[in-house]
Amino acid sequence: MEYIDGISMSQLTDEQKEVVNVELQQHLDVLHGIKSKSIASPSGIVIPPYRVMRQSSKDAWSRLSSETCDYVFCHNDLSQENVIVDPETLKIKAIIDWEYAEFFAAYFDYPFYKRLGPSMALEGERDDVPELLQLLNSESTN
Repeated sequence: MEYIDGISMSQLTDEQKEVVNVELQQHLDVLHGIKSKSIASPSGIVIPPYRVMRQSSKDAWSRLSSETCDYVFCHNDLSQENVIVDPETLKIKAIIDWEYAEFFAAYFDYPFYKRLGPSMALEGERDDVPELLQLLNSESTN
């Protein structure tokens, strides 16, 4: 691992964050363009997003496959703290903390980077954990 010089997106003004959001969406479009027929990390194991892990007693899931659905590559922990930016140019220098990255349904790669706080639903936000758990506990294959 190497040190990347910069600041977290959370340290920017709202106007600066809007500039970064444009570039970040371009990176997400590229990531979501990488497809798979299975829910799994690149290593083949299933590591649900942290917001699921903290609400489930289950610690392992089997790979999930679909003949009809293309899953996309998701970061699954994309908060403002995980986006490192050059404070002068506002260019993204790094996106960090990839331990929950895997192929998943795109609509579960929630844009937590659009507000301050952790990568989970806050009070008043829609909590997608029940849907995630339902998907993960559905037809699993080994």
